[in-house]
Order: sequence, then structure tokens, then C-alpha cells
Amino acid sequence: MSAFSSFPNKMFRPPLPADHLPRLDLVRQIESAAFCRLVLISAPAGFGKSTLAAEYAEHLAQRPSKPRRSAWITLERHDADSAQLMRSLIEGLRDLFPGVGAAELALLCQAPADQPLSIELVLSGLMADLHRQCTPQQPVLVIIDDYHLVRGSANDNLCALLFEQLPAGFQILLTCRGRPSWSLARMRVNNQLLELDERHLRVAREPAQVFLEQAGVKMSDAQWLRQRIERNEGWFAGLRMLALTARQSTAPSKTSEERLVEAYLLEEVIEAQPVHVQAFVSQIIWFDHFTAELCDQVRDATDSQAILDWLLQHQVFIVPLDSLGTWYRFHHLFADVLRQRGATKGQSARHRMHLRACDWFREHGFIADAVEQAMAAERPDEAAALAQHLPLDQLLAEQHVSTLLRWKAVLPRILQGSSARLVLVHGWTLALACQLEDARVMLGRLAHFLPQPDAAGQRLLLGQALALQSFIARAGGDLYGASTSAHQSLQCLKQDEVGSRLMSMLTLADVAVCQQDMDGARHWARTALELAQRSGNVLFEAQVVLVRARLLQARGEIGRASRLLAEQRGVLAALNFPQGLAIRARLAIYHGYLIGQLGDLDTARHRVREGMEEARACRDLHVLPGYCLLAGIEARRRDGFGLAFELLAEAERLMHQWDVPPVYYLGWGTVLKSDLWISAGRYALAEQWLPRLRQTYCLDNPAAPPSFFHVLPVVINRVYARLLWSQGEHAEAEELLWQALKTLQQQGERLQALSVMTQLVQMLYRSQRSAQAQRLLLEAIAWAADESIIGPFVPLMSQLPGLMRRTLMRAPATVLRDQLRARLPEVPEADVSMVEPLSNREQMVLECIARGHSNQQISEALFISLHTVKSHARRINHKLGVARRTQAVAQGKVLGLLH
Repeated sequence: MSAFSSFPNKMFRPPLPADHLPRLDLVRQIESAAFCRLVLISAPAGFGKSTLAAEYAEHLAQRPSKPRRSAWITLERHDADSAQLMRSLIEGLRDLFPGVGAAELALLCQAPADQPLSIELVLSGLMADLHRQCTPQQPVLVIIDDYHLVRGSANDNLCALLFEQLPAGFQILLTCRGRPSWSLARMRVNNQLLELDERHLRVAREPAQVFLEQAGVKMSDAQWLRQRIERNEGWFAGLRMLALTARQSTAPSKTSEERLVEAYLLEEVIEAQPVHVQAFVSQIIWFDHFTAELCDQVRDATDSQAILDWLLQHQVFIVPLDSLGTWYRFHHLFADVLRQRGATKGQSARHRMHLRACDWFREHGFIADAVEQAMAAERPDEAAALAQHLPLDQLLAEQHVSTLLRWKAVLPRILQGSSARLVLVHGWTLALACQLEDARVMLGRLAHFLPQPDAAGQRLLLGQALALQSFIARAGGDLYGASTSAHQSLQCLKQDEVGSRLMSMLTLADVAVCQQDMDGARHWARTALELAQRSGNVLFEAQVVLVRARLLQARGEIGRASRLLAEQRGVLAALNFPQGLAIRARLAIYHGYLIGQLGDLDTARHRVREGMEEARACRDLHVLPGYCLLAGIEARRRDGFGLAFELLAEAERLMHQWDVPPVYYLGWGTVLKSDLWISAGRYALAEQWLPRLRQTYCLDNPAAPPSFFHVLPVVINRVYARLLWSQGEHAEAEELLWQALKTLQQQGERLQALSVMTQLVQMLYRSQRSAQAQRLLLEAIAWAADESIIGPFVPLMSQLPGLMRRTLMRAPATVLRDQLRARLPEVPEADVSMVEPLSNREQMVLECIARGHSNQQISEALFISLHTVKSHARRINHKLGVARRTQAVAQGKVLGLLH
């Protein structure tokens, strides 16, 4: 080997690590772009660029059909010399085409140092030789790893020529920290380029959890772990360091993980930047978001835009916050490391920067940001003065409760009540956080500012106070008080007081929904929409759209409601609001619910999680329905009960941490847990709680349900009917559901009515009334057909596939019919006859058998003798016409006896 040849390990494809997290979605995306000349993977250090390239190369080599050869070239800093880069390229190609480029390699080795060769001519000769040795029928992948180590104008020109002259069938996969500076416009136009960047390489939350579980990270502290995953922002190196600390100790240590992250970032990223860039980062790292103009002001400089361009080009953990290239922030872990390093240095200078930023934000109308900067500068008097100028409409539109609560905690109490505006700000903050007692106390302080100097000011303050009082009353379950205060508020407020008027209208719409006055609810929703549209405030309009979607959903217009929310989410996405927007979180969560009802559970799960993450960031209470929706989705999966229970428990812990009154969340969470308890055979717990819930929400003088779950009484009755059925009270269970169905049909609550109908179908079928069950199922399918509502039929498809298949054969041709038929499990048609129905005790034994319990475990669970268990098992086999336990379980599922 020549002294100038590349070392063998440069051409060796590194093996996948033992803890490799497969990225099959990205591998398939690259594979589908086989026609592209270049695949460019650019991202900051530690995002898994090289690992993805290795996984793709291994995937190509192992394909059973049409395997594809690949050459691997790992670049090093000494390859920055164009001649050395050419030598490395030739050596890499010779792994696939022995002898190629021999003449060119000899020229490179023999060229005198003071008489450099024309690299362009060497490249042309190499390409001509390569054309002679390969054919288009032999596709080849050339992987060039770590191109950022050799970036420069000469090498950029060399690569541009390489892409133009490569033979047909060749593809280059190049990894780099930062986007190379070659012109890629022609390749984009000709569809010859696939670009993957940090956005694509980020590890989503669920795969991150799986990776950490497999690495041995204990999930006992779910909140801490979730926070670490969120701060990590999909950075794979950060996940690996967290896993490493878990393997080295009994519990993952935050400090040990931070030391690893700090050492990695210092060595790989920070110290590799020019000195002036390091100085810039150390100053701007204290700001959560920034623009070039803001950076210039706080630094008293004029070069901030040029430095930001450098950071973007080299992908130094900087995150754009809008599509215009105006607002940015640093990656959370990157910011954490630098802030910890500089926490004890230059505090006075840092305070001066925060005050300059405070002035800039105030001058540009960003009052909330100005308040944050004043508090960071430890100037609470300035922060309080600024908070008085925060427009109430902005607070009610954005509803960033976590920020508002932080202000309240930091500002001295004497300043919190120094003006009517501050009292209103803090009162709404507490009300939106559902800290109702404190909100009432704050509302009472407004009396100190009455009467106002003039009649107009008096009406304004009274109207604003009544709007807040209405909201507090509704959150506390006082529908009459909420309605009365809201009407009085609207009488006091002028048309231009948009925020308070809108909140009163939305409260009236919600009260009407709870009172089953859907016409009244639609009236107030229309009125609120007109007000929001006249104001031009898209966040207010989004709040009304959410109410309209709820009303459409209640009527069963799921598709229309889903399209309405998708359109509104698109509007918000185009306006680039920063992370932590309450209404955006609510739209995502509710959109996920509707998507689930239309049958796409995977997308529903993703959309709900997306909304939950943002809701947690701004402390929005709508994270609670997100937890409950996720629990319902997981409960439908095999072995999903454990995760469903964990989600509900986590929701309760979070509500407790946020100091939310139990009445706000306990009813919903408990009825869902009762449903899970019944499915798991834990009837005693359901028997303990369901009668209490019915007494509270369904019987005489019922309490008002939470504002986002007006169907709670219906769900309680449905779950209670399940409990009655499991106890052998079949007639009472059916009667309860028939009454509920009649009421729901009269009210036009189509979605809930469909859920009741499918539950009745199961009961009728289990009690050997298959003809009646099929008639009711046909009626339900017809009622759901125009909106293609799939959700209520999902349990039947897994529990009664035979009945579903036969019924769909008789159903008229519709899109819904075809969708349901496509989702039916591929199981052979079974004999659905039974000698006689199972007794209640036999049903319980069958459910235990389905959960894999032994006879001894069944004996202990049901408090019966082992002999009795065996007798029940024999009778179950006889009635189902089977001989073994596994057959009994399979037949029980076909018959709808098992969930």
C-alpha cells in the first residue's frame, strides 16, 4: 500500500451499536429516493447521522431482492486537502471496482508539493475509468461520512463536479454537520436531491421511551423522565448519555447525565466555534428566544445577523421559530449547559443585558416578554409596572397560565393588588388554572377599585369582573350563577371589549350544552364567532371554532368537525406562534379524538400526544382530556390495560401538583378506571365507585359535569350498565341503556347514541337474541354511514367479528360499510351456537381463563374451591362446544363474551 493511501478503517462501515434504535421510517424514505443522485443528511453533532447511514447500507446489503453494493468513506481533518480527498475517494471506490483510478492515484502520489495537480482533471480521468468499469444495471451507493471536517471552497467545487459526472446508477449519501455551501438548486428542481435534517432525525417521545426502557432506565419517576425527554428534544446523543448514567448507577442521576452532556457539547460543538461566535453564544444563551435586532441591542453590536447565519449554516444547536427566519432559540440542553457554566459569572453585566432586552420588547409591543426580562433583571417594580400594560385581550387569547403563575409567584404581594388591571390579570390567571378559591379572593379585591371616577370606567370594570365571576362559577359547577353573571357582563361591556365579551359568550354556550339546549349553544357560538372575526383576533376565533367542533361532534358530524379543526390548525401553523399556546394544544387534542372516531388510532394517538405536550408547557387543564383519550386508545390494544391505568394515575398526580380541585377531574377519571376495572374483572372496585358517580351526576339534582366533558352522565350510565350485566342484572342493564338511547336520540347526540347502540348489540347477542342484535346493528350502521363514524364499532369488530361480517353483508353499500369490512380481523367463521347461555359465575371464570389464570389462581380470585373451578370449566367447554381452554377463549371472543 502506498504511503499516501487511506487507512483501511476509513473504508470500513462501522457496525450498528448494541443499543441501536432502528429508524425504519427514515430508511424507507431514503430507499424510496433511490433515483436521487444525492442524499444529504445534515444535523448537529449527536443526532445519529452516521448511524442512519450505516443502517441504510446494512438494509441494502440484506435485501432479499436486488441487493445494492455500497462503499463507505469516513473523512478526517487531513482530507481537507483536495488531493488527499481525491485519494480517499479513489480508495473507497476501489473496494467495489478493484483497479479503478490507478493512473489518477499514481499521479496524486507522485505530484511534487510545489506543483499541485489540477484536481478537476484527475476527477475527470477517474470518472471516465469508472464509466468503463460499471453499468447502470449495477446500482452503487457511495457513503461519504463527516463531510463537515473537510468543508472548503475547493472541496465544495470538487463535490459539485463529482455529482455532475458520476455514472448513472450511482448515488452519494453524504453526512455533515451543517448544510454544505454548494448550489443545490438544480438538483432540487430536477428531483435529484433528498434532504434530511435535524427535524427528521429527532427521536419522537414514544421511541425515546422504548430506547430508555431497553437501556434499563427505571420508569418510576415518570414526570422527571418525561421532562428529560422533552428537554432532550429528540437528540439521540442525549438519550444515550441518560441511558449510560442509568447503567452505571441504580437510578439515573441528573447531575451525572449533565456532566456527560456538558463534556460532549464542549468538546464536539462549543470549542470548535470561532472565538467571536463563542462570545456571542455565551451572551445570548440567557434569552429564551431572540432576533438579530434584539441581539444587537443587548450586545451593543451590529454583527448579530452574520453570526446567526454562521450558526445556522453550521447547525450549532440553533432552532428557527418561524418560517421568516426572524425568531430563534437554542436547543434546550445546549442552553442548559452554557447557562450552568456561566451562572456565577458576570451577573451585573447579565442584568444590564436583560434590562436592554426589556426596553426592546416594550418598544416593540411584546409586553409579556418585557415583564419576563424585568424579572430576570431582578426588577420586580418594573415588572409590575409593565404587567399593568398587558392587554387583557392578549391574556385571554393566549392563556399561557404557567407564565402568568410565575409572575404571580415572583411579584411581591403588595404589587399584585396595586391596580385593578393587575387584580384582573391575576384573577384570570388563577381562574384559568382552576385555583378557584384564590381566584374568588382576587375577584373580591376589585371592590377596592369601585366606584370608578366615571360611568364608563364603572361599567367597564363591572363588566370585566362579571365575566371573570361567570367563568369561576362555571368552573365550580354553578351553572345558574355562571349564566346570570355572563348575561350581566354582556349588558355592561361595549362591543370593543372583545376578550371579556367573548369569554362570557363561550361560558353561555357551555352552560347551554350542559343543559342539553343545543339551539342555545349554537346561538352563542355563532354570536361569539361574529365577534371574534370582527376583532381580527385569530386566537379568539380558534377558541370559538373548538366550541363549534364540539357541537358538530355531538350531532355526529365527525368528519365536518375534523375538517374544521384541521383548517383552523393550519391557520395557526401559518402564523408561527411560539410553543406554549393553549388553544393550539386544545385543537390538537380534540382533533386527535375526532380522528380516532374516524378509525385512525395511530394518527389519533400522535395528535393527542402532540397537544398534551404543548398543554403541559403552558399548564393548560385540557391536558386532562388528553390523558383520558390516550388511556381509552391504549385500552383497546392487547395488553394495554396496564398503560391505560398508568396514564390515568399520571393525570391525577399532575392535577394534584397543579392544585386543581378533585371535583374538576375525579368524575371523568374514575368512570374510565371503572370501565377498565370491569374489563379486568376487578368488579369490587367498580361497585364501590359507580353508584357514587351516578348519585352525583345522573340522579336527583345532578352536579354539572366538567366544561370539556358534558357527556359524563351518559358515560357513567353506560359503564354502570356494564357492571349490572356482569352481576347478572341483564334486564336492568338493558333498560338503563334503552332509556339512555331514547334520550340521546331526542337530543340529537348521535355519537353517544351510537356507542349505546353498539353496547346494546353486545348484550342482545350474548343473550342469544342474534336477530334483534343484527337489526339494531344495521340501524346503527345506517345512522353512522353519512359521516363514516368508525369509533363506536371498533369493540364489535374485535369481539363479535362474525356478527359484524354477516351484518355488513346485508348492509347497503356505503363508504362506511367498506371501511368496516376492511378492518375486520381475518379469522375463520366459527360456529356461533351455544347449548345455553353462560351463568354469571361461568362468565367470570371464562374471563379469568382468557387472562391466562391457572385453576388455582381462579380459585383464589373468585373465592371458590378448586373443584368448583374445574366444574365450571367443564360446563363452559360444553356450552361453547369446545374441548380445550384455548378454544373456549377463541369461541368466547367470537361470541362477544370476552373483550
